[in-house]
Amino acid sequence: MSADGSDLTAFEDQPITQLLVKVAARCNIDCSYCYWFRDASVYGKPKLMSPDVQHRLLQRIEEHVVRFSLVDFPIILHGGEPLLWGVENFHRFAAACEGISSRTGCDIPIAVTTNGVLIDDEWLACFEARNISVAISLDGPAHIHDLHRRTFQGTGTHAAVERAARMLVSRDIGVIALAVCNPAYAPQQYADFFAACGISNYDIMIPDATVDEKPPSIAAFYKGLFDLWLEANREAPTTNIRIISDMITALLGNNSPTEGVGHKPVELCTVMTDGTVEAHDVLRIAGDGFTKTNFNIFDHAIDEVRNEPRWKAARDASINLCAKCRQCKFMNACGGGYLPHRFSKNNGYDNPSVYCDDLYAMFETMQSVLESHLYVSKPGGERVDLPDTTAGA
Repeated sequence: MSADGSDLTAFEDQPITQLLVKVAARCNIDCSYCYWFRDASVYGKPKLMSPDVQHRLLQRIEEHVVRFSLVDFPIILHGGEPLLWGVENFHRFAAACEGISSRTGCDIPIAVTTNGVLIDDEWLACFEARNISVAISLDGPAHIHDLHRRTFQGTGTHAAVERAARMLVSRDIGVIALAVCNPAYAPQQYADFFAACGISNYDIMIPDATVDEKPPSIAAFYKGLFDLWLEANREAPTTNIRIISDMITALLGNNSPTEGVGHKPVELCTVMTDGTVEAHDVLRIAGDGFTKTNFNIFDHAIDEVRNEPRWKAARDASINLCAKCRQCKFMNACGGGYLPHRFSKNNGYDNPSVYCDDLYAMFETMQSVLESHLYVSKPGGERVDLPDTTAGA
């Protein structure tokens, strides 16, 4: 997506299209890299979303759906650890969304992102009955996962999370595994582990860091991951690695489905446990209170958040790229990188990603491979080489 005037005008007129709902502000494990607790202000929020906040949120969701005649409105239940909210609250919330859908005709798909430790048969039954898809945080094999994802007593969580992942895969539940890249280990170790678990849909996410930090290079890791993706899908599509498929989608000139890849507006709203509303929750890696607003679902309709200064600033920053990015041949495909990775204390978001060089190398590798292997077939049978279709991407 380009950021010309017509795109910006259209963006201003669009409704909010997705909610991230923080149903729990605490967690039951102590991950060393967690962005959520980088911001101490989260400890000032209620531990769990109350029935009053839940009730008002559901009212606001239905108002929003009706006002904009939405055909779908995805909701992600998040935390902290959202399963701390309790299985009965999940049932109540999902049942209420089903009621909204029946009255309005709007599909409201619900997903949950969880560390998996609490998953048992009762949770599996809930996910299955309510058609709740699950993203489970699982950093590959135990020797990688347990480096960072540990209990408050310092013990690893891998055994419990792998067990939960295998249970999810065995049921009729949509599952994606979310890992965080550790470039000290070969991507083959991740791929082999997920294959052994029967998980064919996973992501290996770029580690969160701001421009003020100095994270290790990730380009070699993702080049190797791309090679694995190519090999796994050479004969037929069998493995989806989200970050790879997103980058390829963006290189081919389409909008990737997630917010970390591509030049497009990020308009996610985060509803906190007390009903306040913020921009994308991961932006709190910038520091204490950085995402705090005075906006809340009791006093404001969901779409009014467009006028909230901090939300608007983050939204605008997602499409207003720095000078270096605007001059880059991968501007539309990359979109400047993930918004939190562009933040610095001195310039706000007016920076290239802290991973800029890595991202450039990753896109360069992918484009080179795509151009050497793929072509576009026109209706008349004419073949067009891929360089002609990706020029200016």
